[in-house]
Amino acid sequence: MHPILFQVGPLTLYSYGAMMVLAFVTATWLAARAARGLSPALRAIAAEQLLDFSSLSLVGGLVGARLLFVSLHWDEFSSDPLDILAVWHGGLVWYGGFLGGLLAGSLYVRAQRLEFLRVLDQFIPFLTLGHAIGRVGCLLNGCCYGKPTDAWCGLVFPGQDVAVFPTQLLESLGLLLLFLVLRALQRPGLLQYPGRVFGAYLAGYAALRFALEFTRGDQAPWWMGLTLQQVISIAVFMFGGWLLLRTPRREIRV
Repeated sequence: MHPILFQVGPLTLYSYGAMMVLAFVTATWLAARAARGLSPALRAIAAEQLLDFSSLSLVGGLVGARLLFVSLHWDEFSSDPLDILAVWHGGLVWYGGFLGGLLAGSLYVRAQRLEFLRVLDQFIPFLTLGHAIGRVGCLLNGCCYGKPTDAWCGLVFPGQDVAVFPTQLLESLGLLLLFLVLRALQRPGLLQYPGRVFGAYLAGYAALRFALEFTRGDQAPWWMGLTLQQVISIAVFMFGGWLLLRTPRREIRV
């Protein structure tokens, strides 16, 4: 755990914030680069538009992720509401951020008269890579930790006496693999059917998150022995499967 990268006088660079910036820059740059390589028929959003789209989605994602975290931990913020703004200390819930990012991104897509599912098919692999980078920030910050373990892979954080499962690293590796799978799916045969790549992401990440929740040490059962994130993952998996299996309204000619 290394929550502060360096500190010079009043200037403090937090590892969590630094990894979020790195994730945003990497995802946006790679998405713009890939957009330039797509044929006009398959390009749902231009490279020049991706910075605005990803920036607005980032703002919406931060708001959504923080609001869900605060609502789940209100007893920790009720005495000092201003601490709600201290997102650099961690305290973001991915599914809340994902929904917030989708809502904010949809506003931009609608304003530009683009097709939402096609934009998501084009951008979602790079969001997955950014998420993988962000999980490294969770490791450095010490949040999203795993349960105590005697396994060889256990990590002992400063100030703790027992090793915990490296859930953050395992999720980061799983997201990296999912990124590679989604990039492989971004071929004309699938991109001409809007929602297929996005559906693969939803199903893939939901399955990964559902399994990893069994290793988390910071989550409590919410319903029938499952955590809130697992219940959400079940719904997300079902919706992703529907996007994968549904008959699209139309096929894009390439």
